Amino acid sequence: MITVLYVDTDPKMWTIISHIFEKYCAVSIFPAGSGEEALGWLSQYHADVIVSDINLPGMSGIQFLHTLRAGGITTPFIFFSESAHPYVKNKACREGISGFIPRKGLEKKPVLDLLRMVCWAAGSHNGEYPSLEDLKRGA
Repeated sequence: MITVLYVDTDPKMWTIISHIFEKYCAVSIFPAGSGEEALGWLSQYHADVIVSDINLPGMSGIQFLHTLRAGGITTPFIFFSESAHPYVKNKACREGISGFIPRKGLEKKPVLDLLRMVCWAAGSHNGEYPSLEDLKRGA
């Protein structure tokens, strides 16, 4: 089972991500609505992968990532965001992200791309995650 901390202010996205991930793979999603809330969760629990939006209240996604890295937390980190400006992507890459998946609203394809990246980042390279063909059939 892959444990994912999913940081986003949109509860609809939490529901969609959880539903699709659990349909295709053994993934548990733990939602947080801010970087501060996510840090609190991480002080008590472990995530195999962290997925975050960039636009968060208070601490931005970039600041959240920087705080993690400065604290020695090297958990694979993926941005899943509508903010795909090249400057932001470059800044995120310098902080050591595992990936960046742009999204537009509630489109399903970016969610399926995220699922594959989460499985890859968690180290599930042994065929336990869905193939591209499986995702296309289910999309």
